[in-house]
Amino acid sequence: MLKSVFYPNTSNAYAWANTIFLIAFIATGKIEAYAVLFGYFLETIIIGVANIVKMLMSYKGNDNFKSIVGLSIFFVLHYGGFIAVQSIFLFAIFSLSGQTLISEPFDIIKNFNIVLELEGMLLVVMLLIGTQLIKLVFDFIIPKKYLKFKVTDIMFKPYFRIVIQQFTVIIASFFILFSAAPIFAAILLVVLRSMLDFIFVAIKADSYILDFITDKLYNGKGSKEYLKEKILLFTE
Repeated sequence: MLKSVFYPNTSNAYAWANTIFLIAFIATGKIEAYAVLFGYFLETIIIGVANIVKMLMSYKGNDNFKSIVGLSIFFVLHYGGFIAVQSIFLFAIFSLSGQTLISEPFDIIKNFNIVLELEGMLLVVMLLIGTQLIKLVFDFIIPKKYLKFKVTDIMFKPYFRIVIQQFTVIIASFFILFSAAPIFAAILLVVLRSMLDFIFVAIKADSYILDFITDKLYNGKGSKEYLKEKILLFTE
């Protein structure tokens, strides 16, 4: 099973490239540890933008375009509030740690401007945008997945992934802030975050890992096929 998840192939090539480049840039000092931490946090915004594109393209079930636009606006407000609350929490961790980088956790716009000026942040953001763009094109648009999902299916899709990612980032922030080796902690964060990518990429129709996860989660109620559809949706 591990081979099917981590062995390099065309499906996970972008994840491998992202991982290798990030670790190389961190090791050579092109990217500082804080840039990696906040870069992954900013990725949640990038994922949200990509999800809006997916919502606007999804017409399964004869969804009315006006209703799609309305749901997209609702998603922006709801998802934006979700990200804002988590941003304040992460900024508060930095503020309470005694770091001079962030002083007021509730000043979100100012804090993000500070974050964007971190050494190597531009590289991190470019890599993450490139990764999500490749994933959007080759894993959603070209396979025409927009014909398989309703806009309401797509709307709540990112939350499962984002909760896991943000939890990982927040835990990693303690290691980076209080570790004597923040670079090592940043590399560890990249590895852990990449493992999440590899697992999500490996979960696809008719895959062994999908069958394995379905068997572990199945409680005897409903059908396994329905459960598989939900797993595929939330890890899409």
